[in-house]
Amino acid sequence: MNRTNDRYELAQLRMACNPAALAMRASPARRVTPGRLAAAVLPATVIAGLLYAGLFIKPAPSGQAVPLPVLERRDAFFGIDMPASGVVWAAGSRGKIVRSDDGGRTWARQAAPTAEHLQDIAAWDAQRAVAVGNRGVLLRTEDGGRHWSNVAVPLSAVDNKLLRVRTTADGRAFAVGEMGALLGSRDHGRNWQRLMPEQDVGLNGVAVVGDRVWVAGERGLILHSADGGATWVRQPVPVARSLTAVAFRDARRGVAVGLNGTILTTENGGLDWNDRSIRDTPHLYDVAHDGEGWYAVGERDLLLQADAEAGAWRASRATGTSLAWHSEIAIRDGRRLYAGPGPSLAAQAAAGIPPANDGKGPQQ
Repeated sequence: MNRTNDRYELAQLRMACNPAALAMRASPARRVTPGRLAAAVLPATVIAGLLYAGLFIKPAPSGQAVPLPVLERRDAFFGIDMPASGVVWAAGSRGKIVRSDDGGRTWARQAAPTAEHLQDIAAWDAQRAVAVGNRGVLLRTEDGGRHWSNVAVPLSAVDNKLLRVRTTADGRAFAVGEMGALLGSRDHGRNWQRLMPEQDVGLNGVAVVGDRVWVAGERGLILHSADGGATWVRQPVPVARSLTAVAFRDARRGVAVGLNGTILTTENGGLDWNDRSIRDTPHLYDVAHDGEGWYAVGERDLLLQADAEAGAWRASRATGTSLAWHSEIAIRDGRRLYAGPGPSLAAQAAAGIPPANDGKGPQQ
């Protein structure tokens, strides 16, 4: 359409919206009675009113907003901890932190000052906790999670993802991550120091028993400190596969797990590690003990269980609700809860965290 026609149509639209101008279009040789004038003006008035309403009048919202569920399908929880009876914290994607005070049956979201993915969370008690994540994010709370604050930590110029954190009853904490990040705190997470020089290796798991600390990482790496992190030595292991987690039930007996079903056990504090890996097994992401036995979780809802000696492992399902992955396991009061996708955590909550299928899987 050319510019002349555009101007003509615009003039016609303005005329339709202007009753006075429309009245002037009547032929001067013809007398216009009041009734005819009203009839001529009325349609234009209606049109003008409709245009005004459509352009300037917006409908007011009615009713109440529907609240979003605490656990959403898009959620992914990477870390979980149960520091006290009934108290559960979980942290994960987009800075999301949730807490339960009834053992995981119901959850409440807590406001966190970050949108970075949180990789782990650990607590000293029901009030004090710390969470770590991407880009060196480290958060802490002293009031049960009502307020979370950022804490400055030593950073690398290359990569700063923090992957795992562990706390001890005396107020210490250890965090590990990319580029050899190995950080320690002695004041409930207020201040952090680098415990080892930066290096090009990922550290994925950490375990603490008294002053003894073990760290597991890429390419079969296990580091050990006998003095609370002041000095470190590398322990020999019989595999070169990456290790994702390590746990000790006392100063002598421990288990490390990793990719492709890797399982290592020790009975002398790590001086010797024995290869208990299971072939054709998915990746394992965490291992924990409850005083009586060992539990390892990983991909495809896999749960591996062993007795206190960690000799023979048997396979079963962690939740039985899906083939979801599980990155961490928390155990307390005879119950287990697994970090993973939001629907998986919701399913466990709805079921009241039932015990897993003990011993029903095949012997491996």
